[in-house]
Amino acid sequence: MTGRTARKYFRKDNKKPVTDEDIYHMLMLHKYQRKSLSEIARKFSLDVSDVRTIIGRRTGGSCCG
Repeated sequence: MTGRTARKYFRKDNKKPVTDEDIYHMLMLHKYQRKSLSEIARKFSLDVSDVRTIIGRRTGGSCCG
């Protein structure tokens, strides 16, 4: 890793952190059930931009490499 720090994401409704299991469920909903980012954001009580970032980083959607 080149100086990156792991970002913590917190739910808007109860301020609990998003777990690895939640991230796994987000990826499965997006990839296999074709759920939109806004649907996933509503389900997990996050901002759409946070969901976009989480899914982009986990699926290898980086610009470099």
